[in-house]
Amino acid sequence: MVKQNLNAFFGPQRLYFVCGKVYKDSSYANRLVHWFVQHKLPVVPITPNGGEVDLQADSATKDVTSTKVLPISKSISEGLQGFPHKNLIDGISVCFVTPPKITLSILKQLETEKAPIRSVWFQPGSWDMKCVKSAEDELRIEGSKIINDCILVNGDSSFTPSSLPGKV
Repeated sequence: MVKQNLNAFFGPQRLYFVCGKVYKDSSYANRLVHWFVQHKLPVVPITPNGGEVDLQADSATKDVTSTKVLPISKSISEGLQGFPHKNLIDGISVCFVTPPKITLSILKQLETEKAPIRSVWFQPGSWDMKCVKSAEDELRIEGSKIINDCILVNGDSSFTPSSLPGKV
């Protein structure tokens, strides 16, 4: 892989998606949703069954937010359609906390998305070379914008505050 550009994942007009067990308190996917909310970044949690993320139950950091719950979308397409300021975004960035097989299936679904996919961030264990190849070849994401790292470890040094209205 080429040198990763962590900053490319973030942008002031970017909408973020976290795919995984976002509903399960203490799961890495749930912790990532909390990380985005705590950094006041517009995030849409994704899991096939939908539901909601209890933002007051962050057992990892014990941080409290003013928003009590965040709806979970069943797909990135559904989450994008439900975002009230989709006309203001410059694209989307997707963070994966899923097994590589699931990651690959979501990447395939992204091929039909209308919004530009600016970057993907593969959390440890969520990717294999098929995922990387799909992101590069099918989604046309530059290699430096395909990140395989831990956002909880390195996200703070790279994130850009959001300028979108109505952030969580």
